[in-house]
Amino acid sequence: MKRTLLLLSILLSGFATSAQNKIKFESGKTFEENQLGIDIFYFVHHTFADAFYMTDLYKQLTDDEMYSILKKAYYSVTPDEKVLTIINQKRSPDARLAFAFMPKSKIGDILVLGTNFNSKSRVFEKEVAPNNSIYRWYAIKDGKLVYRKDLYSKEAEEENRRKNGYSLIGMYLFDDNFENDKEVKPLIKKLINSEKEDVEKLYGYLYLSEYWLSKSNLEKSKIAIKNLEKLFNESETIPNGYSLIVNMAKTEYEMMKRFIN
Repeated sequence: MKRTLLLLSILLSGFATSAQNKIKFESGKTFEENQLGIDIFYFVHHTFADAFYMTDLYKQLTDDEMYSILKKAYYSVTPDEKVLTIINQKRSPDARLAFAFMPKSKIGDILVLGTNFNSKSRVFEKEVAPNNSIYRWYAIKDGKLVYRKDLYSKEAEEENRRKNGYSLIGMYLFDDNFENDKEVKPLIKKLINSEKEDVEKLYGYLYLSEYWLSKSNLEKSKIAIKNLEKLFNESETIPNGYSLIVNMAKTEYEMMKRFIN
């Protein structure tokens, strides 16, 4: 825990910001390609959700602003240089998002996302909270960015197989086992055409959109999102709270559209 706190404190340290600038960056050189060899889709998939939705920043940032933050991180973080983003907050200390590379951890080379957002109080704080500041470690596996809890194991595979109709799809799409990638699309098709509950099919369309984004096919991803939204709007059984999934699917698409175009 002490090592983690020290790491977060170092990552999140940087200049002070002023009210005149909503977003400021501290980084080194910006390159034309990612210097860690990370695929754009897997970078976007993890970081947009954790940096913006886990911290509620999506409620105050536009798509272009979120993209500017991810773009700066993707093209500026290197083995030697971190990227620190500071976002002005009116009623709390400024939001800080730090992206940094760490080599040779227990799970191999990793990308770290550190924040000063307290998951318990739901606000950004001046100091890092011992147990509540949100941070993520992602393994870098042959171009894939893999959340540490999504690393493949036979036990996890069997557990996800038993859970429901969509958990195994999510595992195969985002784990570090490239051999099961070929199972993703058939499993999605099987789920969408099944008699499963609407909420499970909702995840089917979400993963279909993400599958096509992983192939840089914006047109087919957009169609999947339209079907996702249609199912949500017409279903009598999907709780209203799942509107967040629709919102996130649209944001993920918008981030990828900007990166690809």
